[in-house]
Amino acid sequence: METIELTRKELYDIVWSTTLSKLTQQYAFSNDGIKKLCKQFEIPMPDGSYWSKLKFKKKFKKEKLNPVFGGVDKIILTIREEGNSINVDQTPLTIRTKEIENDPNAPLIVPDEITKPDILTIQTKQYWKGKISFTSYREDNRIKYPIRVEKSNRERALRFMDTFTKLIRYRGHTISKEYSDTGVLIDGIFIEIDLREASKRVPAKPPYSGTTLEPIGEFIFKIGKYSCEKEWRDGKVKIEEHLARIVAKLEIEAQKEKEWKERSRIANLKREEEEKRKAEIKKRRDEEVDKFNRLVKLSEQYDKTLIIRQYIEAVKQKAINTNNLTPEILEWIDWATNKADWVDPLINKPDDILDS
Repeated sequence: METIELTRKELYDIVWSTTLSKLTQQYAFSNDGIKKLCKQFEIPMPDGSYWSKLKFKKKFKKEKLNPVFGGVDKIILTIREEGNSINVDQTPLTIRTKEIENDPNAPLIVPDEITKPDILTIQTKQYWKGKISFTSYREDNRIKYPIRVEKSNRERALRFMDTFTKLIRYRGHTISKEYSDTGVLIDGIFIEIDLREASKRVPAKPPYSGTTLEPIGEFIFKIGKYSCEKEWRDGKVKIEEHLARIVAKLEIEAQKEKEWKERSRIANLKREEEEKRKAEIKKRRDEEVDKFNRLVKLSEQYDKTLIIRQYIEAVKQKAINTNNLTPEILEWIDWATNKADWVDPLINKPDDILDS
């Protein structure tokens, strides 16, 4: 969409010279959207009596624009395209709904009679007639509509679901199932759907006591499950009139779910990378601790070697000083020296007995 950039003063001049109804025709904003813009940028607007006073040339008070503004003096307005009723200040759901409603080729009208039924419409009718049976709906590849209404209302339910299915396919999505649930598959995201008839609690008929549920002919269409579910119910407006909004809601919820999954995937990758980084740090630390403990052990071993050698030398000197260096002592000195060489981490001399 084409946009235009204005200053506060320029927008001030516009809102005091052009009615809101004309402004909404020129720009892709609703009345409230323009009012919010003016409030955001502290631009005073004329009250309801201003235009009539201006028309009949009566006196009026024009509120002045305060030149002091704490924000950025830059306002972007989207120019309305011819025939486009979408306002940029509307919710994503409203915008998407209008996009679908404005598509001349979108199958939005539920007919009085189905002429070219979808395959799922055919399969559902065959299931009701007993021509299709499911030993296990969960394990069967075939799909039927999730319809829970009285027999007298089945035809209306089929017409709604047939049109809904055609609109889903037209939008590039499919009707699918996950386990035992039937739903819509949008860009890899599965959302459950369900069409049921509303009921009210009434006194049970004799001979039974208490109360029972009685169908009342009003349809309820539900998407999603648990906290994510959303329902549309017959009222002044039938659910058939909500088709565009239902599909728009499905697409937006699927988009949200996909974005959430992508954020989760990225978060998981970051967590895995962080865990890997911490594991590598722990591995390096453990290896360093092992090396250090080995160093301490070898140092202690070497220290013991020095003590042993000092002792051997002391025995030898005593024998020499006492003129008692006998063959037995010399043999012992040779034996002890070999043991010291075995203990010494710098020599690591083999020992047939101690190494066995």
